[in-house]
Amino acid sequence: MKKKILSILLSITALASFMPVVHAVDWGSLLNERTKMVSETDFELYVEGSIESAPYYGAKFEPRGGVYAGMTADKMSDYKPLGGYLTYIESFWQGDLYYPAKDIVKNNNIITTVGWTVNSLGNVDYDGIRQTLSKLNSYGKPMFIRFANEMNVSSLGNNPQEYVTVFRTVADMVHEYPNLAVVWSPNDMGALDRPFEWYYPGPEYVDWIGVSCYSHQYFQGNTNTSWKDSIYFMTGENSWATNKLKPIIKFMNEYGIEKPLMISEGGVATSAGEEWVAPRLRNMMYSVMMKYPQVKVINYFNVYRGDEAEKYNISGHQYAMDIFDEAADCGAYIREFNGYPQFAFNKASAGDTLIANADSVVNLYTLAFIPKNPNLSVNYKIDGEWFHSADEAPYKCGLDISGLTDGEHTITIEGDGQSKSYSFIKRGDRICFGGEPDMDKTSNIPKDKSKGNDVRVFVKKSDGNTSEIRFDEQYPVIVDGFTLVPLRNIFEGMDTPVDWDGDTQTVKWDTCTMEIGASTIGRLADVSYGKNNRHRTTVRETIDLAVPAQIMNGRTMVPLRAIAECTGYTVDWDGNTRTVTITM
Repeated sequence: MKKKILSILLSITALASFMPVVHAVDWGSLLNERTKMVSETDFELYVEGSIESAPYYGAKFEPRGGVYAGMTADKMSDYKPLGGYLTYIESFWQGDLYYPAKDIVKNNNIITTVGWTVNSLGNVDYDGIRQTLSKLNSYGKPMFIRFANEMNVSSLGNNPQEYVTVFRTVADMVHEYPNLAVVWSPNDMGALDRPFEWYYPGPEYVDWIGVSCYSHQYFQGNTNTSWKDSIYFMTGENSWATNKLKPIIKFMNEYGIEKPLMISEGGVATSAGEEWVAPRLRNMMYSVMMKYPQVKVINYFNVYRGDEAEKYNISGHQYAMDIFDEAADCGAYIREFNGYPQFAFNKASAGDTLIANADSVVNLYTLAFIPKNPNLSVNYKIDGEWFHSADEAPYKCGLDISGLTDGEHTITIEGDGQSKSYSFIKRGDRICFGGEPDMDKTSNIPKDKSKGNDVRVFVKKSDGNTSEIRFDEQYPVIVDGFTLVPLRNIFEGMDTPVDWDGDTQTVKWDTCTMEIGASTIGRLADVSYGKNNRHRTTVRETIDLAVPAQIMNGRTMVPLRAIAECTGYTVDWDGNTRTVTITM
C-alpha cells in the first residue's frame, strides 16, 4: 500500500512539473539561443549499420529501427511503397475517415497519422469523440491520434490548463483502444511567448511526441521578413528541418521526455523554386534521420492550398517527387507497417563491421550542413587520394574495397573548409572503423543456418546499383531442397508493388496472381503477332511451383526460382557463401 501511495505521489509530482507557469520572455537570450542553433555545423561520416543501434523507447507502434515515410495522397499507388499515411479529421463529430482515406487505410498495410483538428475546446463533445475513436479502431489498422495539434499557434492555447485537462481526458479514451496511440503535437516554432511546457500533458498521457515542421521561405509570407524574425522562426536561409527540430528536442532533453519523435506533418515551400527547395527536401528526408535517430515517422503534407502564401505540395513538381521517391527507396525507410528497413544510418565511429555487397562496394554517407551554403559538395579521399565527390544529401559514396589491400586505411571527407579523417581496417569483404572486422558476421541479423537467416540476398538493378535485401521476422528457409523467401521483402527490394487479398488468400504483382497453397502462378503474357505487330492478344501462362506457396509467421513464402521465371529476371545462387543475386 505504501508503495502504491508513493507511486501516485511521484506521478503527481512529475505531472505538476509540466503545469503552465506564466513568465516573461527574455528576448535577447532567446535570440542568442536561436542564433546558435542556426549557426551550428554538421560534418560526420555515416555508414549503413544495424537498426539495433537506434534509440528505442518501447512506445506503442514504435519500430525497433528505421523510419516510416508517410504522405497525404489520393492514391498510394502513385508513390513508392510507403509505410505511412497522413490524413485528417476536422471536428468532434466527423465519425469516420472521409474518402479516399477510408479506402487507403483499409487496403494498405500502413500506419496512419490522423490529425484531429478542432477549433475550440469549449463544449467538447466527448460522446462524438468516443464514437469516432471506436470507428477508427474498427479498421483493425494502427493509427496515431494527433488530437488538438498546434495548440501553441492557435486559440486552443489561450487557456493552457484547459488544454491540458481536455487532452488528458481524450488521451485516456484513446488508450482504451488497441489499434490507436496518442501523439502530442505542437508546432515547431509556435508563438515565442507560448513555450512547449505549458501544454505538455505529462508522460503517461502521451505515446509519441510529434511536431509540425515546415521549411518556410518567408515569415508568414512576408517577403520583407526581418533578420530577427528569420532567426526567431528559422525562415529563409535558416529554414532547414534539422534546424527546426532543435527547439522540440531541447525541450524533450530538458524535461527528460523519453519518447519517439515524429514529424507529424511537414513540408518545404515548393513555391520558392527548385534551387531553394531541393536541398531542403533532401535535408528533411535524409539528414533528419541521420542526425536525429529518435525520429521514426516523417509525414509529408502533399496538399496544395490556395489560401496559403507558400505552397508545399510536391505533386506537380517532378524534381521534388523524384527526391521523395529516391529517399523512400534508399533502404532506411520502412515500406509497410511492422516492416524492416535494410539498414539504419549510423556514425562511422560506431565500430560495426561493414560487409561489402555483391559488387564489393561499401556505401558511405556524410551528414553535411554548413550554414548559408545550400550547394555544398563533399569530397572523399582514400589514403590521401581523391576518390569520389557528392553534391547533394545524403552525399553517398560507394567505396569499392576490392582494390584495397587488407590492413589499415584512412578515409577523409572534405567540404567548404571542413575536413575529417577516419581509420578503418579491411579484411576480405568487410571493413571496420576503429578495430578489426568481425569475420564471423554475415549480416546485421544473428547467424543461424537452421532459420536460413545466414542467406544473403542482393538485387542488382538495371541502373547498375546493387543493394542487399534485409528480412524481418521471417528469413529465407530451405524446404525440400528449394529456397523459399518472403515475397513482399523480395519485391519491395525490386521496387515492385505487391497486393494481398485476405478474403481470397491471393497475392498479386505485375501481371501475376498466386493463391496460398497453390502449386502454380498464373501470369498474363502480352503476345504480338501480325504485320508491324499491330494485332495483339493476351494469353494466360501457368508457372509451376516446386513447393507450394505458404504462410510462415505471417509472411507469404514462395520459391525464389519461381519469382525469376515470372519476372524474367535471373537468379544466381552461390552455395559457398550462401548468397543469392537477383539481376533485373
